[in-house]
Amino acid sequence: MQPKIGLQLYTLRDDLKADFAGTIRAIAQMGYEYIETTGFMGEHSPLMAQLLRETGLKIAGLGFDLSTLENEPQRVIDACRQWDGHYAVTFWIDESQRQSADDWKRIAERFNRIGETLAAGDVPFLYHVHGYEFTEYDGMRGIDILMANTDPRYFNLEPDTYWVEYGGASAVEFCQQYADRIRALHLKDYISKPEMHDVEVGEGAIDMPAILRLAIQHRWEWLIVEQERYHRPPIEAAARCLQNIQRMLQNLQQEGHS
Repeated sequence: MQPKIGLQLYTLRDDLKADFAGTIRAIAQMGYEYIETTGFMGEHSPLMAQLLRETGLKIAGLGFDLSTLENEPQRVIDACRQWDGHYAVTFWIDESQRQSADDWKRIAERFNRIGETLAAGDVPFLYHVHGYEFTEYDGMRGIDILMANTDPRYFNLEPDTYWVEYGGASAVEFCQQYADRIRALHLKDYISKPEMHDVEVGEGAIDMPAILRLAIQHRWEWLIVEQERYHRPPIEAAARCLQNIQRMLQNLQQEGHS
């Protein structure tokens, strides 16, 4: 099974503010089939519905903050159903809530509860890694405490290759370690530590062919492109990321047949 490739709309946040409809159309014209976006469409909801019908783009997943997931789970389920979103993902844990190993165990309990509630509505619950999870508490990384104390029936991961490395780990090794807990993956690349300047996927320091090989091997369904900073127009960067990924996947396919 080839993974499905999508674009996180944060990549084109400024373009979307300037021309929402034109930017969504441009994403489809690049060849993306899926987009990942933050939760509720708000004022753009009617326009987004029209644009999805027009372009054939589909929603991979929807992002929500922890407060919404805990306090309004039915609203999250309803949004995923409305937009045919395949998962709900949260992106951030407030620093005040992650100061110790016990804090991470409490987060795990919360994530299990959220995930069980969402699972009742057939919505998988994922967490996007942001780097701070690799801080050690009593010799154990926060992310490892979280994974050891969560139920894979209710909670899994959407790692971000850039942020894993920002946290001091190897993206390839981390993805190998938790291969059976990854449901979606953010592909983001960089050059030159320690500054870690964003660069188009496949043109930086991360071994993206190895990551893609793992994605195919373990049948991860979603590969989501995200880039936050640029040295070319964001629209061009997003298109280049997709082209690079398609080329790498094609090369891996040829390897498999040789």
